[in-house]
Amino acid sequence: MLRQSLAGLMLWLALGCSPESIPADSGLRVISLSPSITAIVVALGATDQLVGIDRYSRDVKGVGHLPSLGGLFAPDLERAVELRPTLVLAVSSAQQTGFFAQLRARGVRVRELEPYTLGEVFESYREIGDLLDRDAEPLIARIRAELEQIRASSLNRPRPSVALVIERDPVYVAAGGTFVDELIRVAGGRNVFGDLQSRYPQVSLELLAERAPDLLIDSTVPDLDPARMAEARAHWARFNWIGRVEFIAPGVATVPGTDLAEGARLLREQIHPDLHLSQVP
Repeated sequence: MLRQSLAGLMLWLALGCSPESIPADSGLRVISLSPSITAIVVALGATDQLVGIDRYSRDVKGVGHLPSLGGLFAPDLERAVELRPTLVLAVSSAQQTGFFAQLRARGVRVRELEPYTLGEVFESYREIGDLLDRDAEPLIARIRAELEQIRASSLNRPRPSVALVIERDPVYVAAGGTFVDELIRVAGGRNVFGDLQSRYPQVSLELLAERAPDLLIDSTVPDLDPARMAEARAHWARFNWIGRVEFIAPGVATVPGTDLAEGARLLREQIHPDLHLSQVP
């Protein structure tokens, strides 16, 4: 702890900074350390308030030119200080506790978000909107309406049992108490792990076999690369108790950003492939 404190002090001396040097009234200077949060900031029309992002946010349209602080769990403190933020937005993480503490000690406001359920995701829109002086209600209303259209398209149809895999080896799945579980239901499926309350648990192959989902959705293949999908299919084909296996891109239905409706649509395509595209939104 002493070594970390001394390192932080030396950093500030080297940069010629002090907590008072961060401007208090020159407008918001925001760093986003999560691609889902960055997408929300952009959707709320506050891109101009961003001064820095994490490495994975560079894929969000319109922010690729901004300075990057590196990975989600090891952001660059020196770079963050140089950007002189007044507000840092991030997903709550034990790995970043020390980083956040050092920013707060320098007068930077840090807001850690924990959007687990669909309702909490929408509430994160509102909170970010309040922090940035933007109205989040139109965005929330639009996404809610799109989700309701998707839900309506699969009403009165059979609800296949679904396991959504977010890590293949070992197996991690989306369970109850998550917006992913809710999106599966919106898309007309039933999550076989919906009764588990640890959100994204590791499960054994034995438990997966016991639950015997009608459909296993693998969300682990980057960019849905054909060669990697073939490799994943071969992996699951080793288990004769696994039936149909389909794929969605990582993050498309598992990141609490602004693409929730798109994620639900893609899940519906896998859960109910017989729904004619021209007949559904």
